Amino acid sequence: MAAVGRAARATRVIVPAARALSTPPPPPLPSHPFHNFSPTPPTFSHPNPPNGERPDAPVHDAEWEIRVGRGMLHLRETLPRLFDPSLGSDDLFPREVFSPHVVLKLPSPFPIRIPGLTAYRMAFATGRSGLHALHTDLATTLQRMTFSPPQAPHSLADGFKDTPAVRHRQIRVMLSLHGIPRLPPHHCAEWTTSNLYTFNPYSGLIASHEVEAIRPLPGEGVGEWVKHRLLGWTRQAEPAGPVGFSVKIEDVRR
Repeated sequence: MAAVGRAARATRVIVPAARALSTPPPPPLPSHPFHNFSPTPPTFSHPNPPNGERPDAPVHDAEWEIRVGRGMLHLRETLPRLFDPSLGSDDLFPREVFSPHVVLKLPSPFPIRIPGLTAYRMAFATGRSGLHALHTDLATTLQRMTFSPPQAPHSLADGFKDTPAVRHRQIRVMLSLHGIPRLPPHHCAEWTTSNLYTFNPYSGLIASHEVEAIRPLPGEGVGEWVKHRLLGWTRQAEPAGPVGFSVKIEDVRR
């Protein structure tokens, strides 16, 4: 028995004690977990101005092309919906597309010039309400939108003559308006308009909207009614405007 005990002790396998593994604690989470993953914006020689500051300030070429493209898409999407009651003037003429100094030019029999985005919006609202008063089922159709050839240097505004030709961008839009007169005979009335939009060569925003032609021409009485309506609205709106705000509608025949 003693021999058996010695044999058992000789064959005993000694297993070393398991070593405790030490795992370092995870690093603390940052207070702003996504801050370090935000991409670094590229830098340009002409960075975009802060929001609300100098919207017509110069921008770099890439941003300028983006703004012009955005303006084209906006016109293509909204011009067919000019009489959509769900769209207001702010929706149709947003500040990220139209310059605050945009100028509207109307041909005969409305030979007037309307400067400023606020006046531009209110002139449109006045015209739309007038058409709604005289017609039902008003709608617009976008017939054509094309790039216009660059302007000749002598025809540019004084502040734009030193800009490169690649930034002289204009779009010509053929638009038809149609509706049913409220008074008999209730035959569908239709007008075709040619519109020239000019982009600011510095900011890429729409700086000018010129209605080149209206076919058929409205009667002289209609033209005078619209002009006097706009001029009358101007005289009433100026005293009620905020400090530093003025609306000036010019009769270009004077």
